[in-house]
This record gives sequence, C-alpha cells and structure tokens, in this order.
Amino acid sequence: MQPKIKEHICPACNGTGFPPVEQPVQPGHKIYPVKCKTCDGKGKITEDN
Repeated sequence: MQPKIKEHICPACNGTGFPPVEQPVQPGHKIYPVKCKTCDGKGKITEDN
C-alpha cells in the first residue's frame, strides 16, 4: 500500500519555485532568481505521513 503524500503549494515562493526578489535601486544591477530553499525550486512541498 502506498503512503499518502500530501502536496502543498510552497508558502515561501507561492508555488513559483523562486522566492520574491527585491529589485535593487541601483540601475544596471540585476538580481537573478535563486531557487527557493523551502521547496528546492519545485513550487510544492510534499508531506508524507
């Protein structure tokens, strides 16, 4: 029998896989998105009970 796995949208990145990034005020500086650490860039968190 398979264990039940619950999937949730990651609250840290809202399911995008990338946390929201504050854009810098200085022009010419780009911040590249970093994979969300909470869900490892998947956008979903799985819970196995």
